[in-house]
Amino acid sequence: MVTLIWAQSKNNAIGLNGHLPWDIKEEMQHFVNYTRGKTVLMGRNTWNSLKLKPLPKRKNIVVTTKGIDFIHENLEIVDNLEKVIKDFKNSDEELIIIGGKQIFDYTINFADRLVVSYIFDDYKGDLFASEIDKKKFKVIGTKDFSEFQVKIYERAL
Repeated sequence: MVTLIWAQSKNNAIGLNGHLPWDIKEEMQHFVNYTRGKTVLMGRNTWNSLKLKPLPKRKNIVVTTKGIDFIHENLEIVDNLEKVIKDFKNSDEELIIIGGKQIFDYTINFADRLVVSYIFDDYKGDLFASEIDKKKFKVIGTKDFSEFQVKIYERAL
């Protein structure tokens, strides 16, 4: 199974200068809780933006053609995104795509599930979320928090 997870502001911002435009502790805790114990995949820029490398209590996969000078038991560097996606599409194990935008825009075509935090306020950004095709994805659940709402989408049959 392939899942994409992201947060976006009311004005669709998802990034600013290589970082999240907001600091919402509850939203970060939601991300941690959802991804803990699973495999997360990210591009090189997302990897570079992380404060903790690799993300603890998860298997981390970084897609890059340039390589990374970092070795850790919970880190795998790959240069073939299509192969990783294919391996997880044929598995019961959940692969969670955590960014960046180019990775999201490519992998949404293979996603089984989307987990999106909709932040109630506008934030300045230089990267913005793409529109979700409501013909391809249907909301199967929502959860309300004080500063955001999470919607879970599954691919429509």
